[in-house]
Amino acid sequence: MIHPFINFLPPARRTLVVASMASLAVLVGGAGIPIPAGEGIRLGAAAQAQDRDISPEEIVGYATSVLEMDSHRSEAYGEIQTLLTGTGYNIGSIDISCMGTANLNQLSRSLRNSVRAIVVDYCNQASTIVEANGLTVRRFNAITAAHPQDPALAEQIRTVMVELQQSQESSQSSNSSAN
Repeated sequence: MIHPFINFLPPARRTLVVASMASLAVLVGGAGIPIPAGEGIRLGAAAQAQDRDISPEEIVGYATSVLEMDSHRSEAYGEIQTLLTGTGYNIGSIDISCMGTANLNQLSRSLRNSVRAIVVDYCNQASTIVEANGLTVRRFNAITAAHPQDPALAEQIRTVMVELQQSQESSQSSNSSAN
């Protein structure tokens, strides 16, 4: 599903992008914001037609959001993995998406509450990041749903992500050479 984004990236960046895209799954449920019934993303013709009108600014906001979310996602994942260490539970067996925490009931109450708190915190951070980059959570989710079916959109997002990463690397490089 995300391979169009990583085909041309250096191996070190592939891991970052794959991890970032994994964070998208966390947002698909609405980033912890309850969506009233009937207002979720529809993948019908109307939604797809709407998604074709994604502006260049929205693509930049989307790509920036994905990259900014990665460190928060990694931190949350690590915290949950640490909590699960020695419990016999595998993090892969638990749905830790923003709206998919129902299977946390298999965990003890204290562990479940701790994991849920980490997920909620991450979802709130992700929502803030999305909105700071000029998108609503709903629009972010619509783009997330649209890019797998639209190779041109997927390529535009991948290109912007690479440009943002190169710009960041260039900025870091010039900052360290100035010191």
